[in-house]
Amino acid sequence: MSNMLYVSNIDDITTRFNLLSPEEREIFTDMFMDWRKTQGFNLNELVAAKSDDGIKCPHCDNMEPKGIQKFGIRRRVQYYRCKACTRIFSGVTDTFLRWTKKDFWTWKTFVKCMIEGRSIRKSAEICKVSTRTIFMWRHKLLDALSAHHNNQPRMKGIVEADDTFFQLSYKGGTVPEGRDVRYRGGPADTAGISKKDKVCVSCAVSRSGQIYSKISAMGFPKAESLQRVFRNRFSKKAVLCTDKGKAYVKYGQRRSFTHILMESGLWVWGPYHVQNINSYHSQLKHFIRKFKGVSTKYLNNYLVWHNVITHKNYKELLKIAIKAPVHTRWRDICDRPAIPV
Repeated sequence: MSNMLYVSNIDDITTRFNLLSPEEREIFTDMFMDWRKTQGFNLNELVAAKSDDGIKCPHCDNMEPKGIQKFGIRRRVQYYRCKACTRIFSGVTDTFLRWTKKDFWTWKTFVKCMIEGRSIRKSAEICKVSTRTIFMWRHKLLDALSAHHNNQPRMKGIVEADDTFFQLSYKGGTVPEGRDVRYRGGPADTAGISKKDKVCVSCAVSRSGQIYSKISAMGFPKAESLQRVFRNRFSKKAVLCTDKGKAYVKYGQRRSFTHILMESGLWVWGPYHVQNINSYHSQLKHFIRKFKGVSTKYLNNYLVWHNVITHKNYKELLKIAIKAPVHTRWRDICDRPAIPV
């Protein structure tokens, strides 16, 4: 006889619920509330959120109302045919869901695992896929969110900026000849901020809550490095608040926005300070530390993970990611430069 339990009415459910321990009731309640939130959110709704203007051909950008015709449904996904270029496409073509063979429920489960900060091994166990697949999905999703992160509106008001440093890591790749292998983020070979062992991440935080961070250089950055990272990142009416680092002094002289330089040892000067960016650095270090050493070639994606994923629910994340064109495949992930500067 099957071990499956059957319930016939609400009284039967209530009876079985009362037989659970307090811990089991809490787990059941959390699972039920999570299930309720997912009802009504399916792949068709996600595809509808991709474009507010209607269906567009990803090959020739044809959007004429009569230029696109439905071309059947496969695996519950609507396909279309463009009359201009005669190409066939679906709502997930040119997105992070392209080439996937798993259902949408598995993807939703995976995104929840990322929000909860679960490891690759644990996520693979929950989603019932391989660790290689989870690693691939992780970077496909982060590539899509990176496009959104890089195209966010310019920062306004008071913006604090500063640098933080991470150890150079070749984790998962080939270690250059002559360099000692360090396991799980061991100590650097040289002390201080060295171009050989330290990667600079330049960060900016606005008082309105916008966050931006990206690898800028090996060792201490130069004004040109800051210009490359923060290009078109601040509005002309922004007030940039930094310390008196040489790179920031030169960078501020070339910009049109107001630049406030905080004196060494001065914590607050009226409404200006750099406490928010220092707090952000502390949170970022804590987030990265739990991965036991992040490979430098993937560090920019993990910065996006911290800046975007930890502040959104899974529906918002999927709706953001579906709008970004993504062509990431396994070889694209493996062939990324070891130092993305």
